[in-house]
Amino acid sequence: MAIKDEIIEVTTNEGATLNCELFDMVEYNNRYYALLVEEGHAEDDEPELMIYRYREIGDDVYFEQISNAAEFNEVSQYVENLPSMEE
Repeated sequence: MAIKDEIIEVTTNEGATLNCELFDMVEYNNRYYALLVEEGHAEDDEPELMIYRYREIGDDVYFEQISNAAEFNEVSQYVENLPSMEE
């Protein structure tokens, strides 16, 4: 995936702009989600992950905020229970 080594600029719910790195991708309920971490923090012991919906339309890639609370909670729970995320 070409975006693995790229810096991804996202806007948080608070309106702040962050430069992020792609930490991982997960598939849940036939949708893809990007786990992003702020630039320079991917190697931290417990990096703070941000979950964005990932979509490709043609050659364009989109990282979308998850505005539906139920969807966000389900995906967050799924990510927390992944074997690679457990200590």
